[in-house]
Amino acid sequence: MNNVKNYNIFALKGDTQTSDADVCEALGLDPNLANTPELNEAAIRKMHKENYDGYIKQGMPSDDALAKADKLAYNARKEIRSLTK
Repeated sequence: MNNVKNYNIFALKGDTQTSDADVCEALGLDPNLANTPELNEAAIRKMHKENYDGYIKQGMPSDDALAKADKLAYNARKEIRSLTK
């Protein structure tokens, strides 16, 4: 039986198929973050950068791109807090 705790947002929502190791691999994160609460913050930071860079590539002004990426990161943190209470 596998008693390893997954902390990724998908697992917190009830997905039993997506492991923390899967998330680390998909996002290119340090595999040592798997099965630790720190995984989500690292994933959020990575996605923030990717979102910002993507918005810039689409031609969005830097301030707007940053604001939009910040809002998405804020919402993700808020959702994780609500799932871990």
